[in-house]
Amino acid sequence: MTGGPNEVWSYGEQAYPILRDHLLLRERLHPYLRRLSEDAHRTGAPPMRPLFFDFPEDERAWEVDDQFLLGPDLLVAPVYEAGARARRVYLPAVARWLDPVIGRALEGGSTLDAEAPLERLPVFVREGADVADLFG
Repeated sequence: MTGGPNEVWSYGEQAYPILRDHLLLRERLHPYLRRLSEDAHRTGAPPMRPLFFDFPEDERAWEVDDQFLLGPDLLVAPVYEAGARARRVYLPAVARWLDPVIGRALEGGSTLDAEAPLERLPVFVREGADVADLFG
């Protein structure tokens, strides 16, 4: 072992492949994240934002306080409850959302039960977004 107690391999055999996959996804998302940072610098738009930021006409988007958008194209639904392996997710209206796990488009303006196994955070991609190819 090298490095400190917070290296990805220091959390054990079960955690290592999960952490490795997330690090690889972060690397694939790097160009998208760079664009978001440039947009934040140029326009002041926050990279991490509430749903109503991009969907102000969607009344339900104003009520969601446990999900967020990472830029305009990624909807992230963190799991806040210890031991939970699923959660309710609201998909904002006026867009269709791709579930990269099942590989199908879902209608916006709807709520669904998203699976959230330990190795995966519920993330949805706005249909037509370039970043859709980065998941899988």
